[in-house]
Amino acid sequence: MATDRYNQEKINLGKNIKAVREAADLTQLDLEVRSGVDRGDISKIENGKKNIEFITIVKLAEALQAELHQFFPKK
Repeated sequence: MATDRYNQEKINLGKNIKAVREAADLTQLDLEVRSGVDRGDISKIENGKKNIEFITIVKLAEALQAELHQFFPKK
C-alpha cells in the first residue's frame, strides 16, 4: 500500500538523518543551534513521526555539512 511505503520511507529518512548527526558527534540541541530547526521537531523527524519539508532537509544537511544523498542511501 502507498501509505505503508510512505511511512516506511519517512522512518528511513529519520534514521538516516540521525545516523549522520551521530557520526558528526552532535546532539539534537547542537543541531538545533546550527540549523535553526527546533530540537523537538528534530526528535520527531528522527523517529519518523513528523513530515519534513524539503527546505528543512536542506537546513539539516547544511548544518551537518552533509550532502543530501547521505540522507537517502541506495538500498
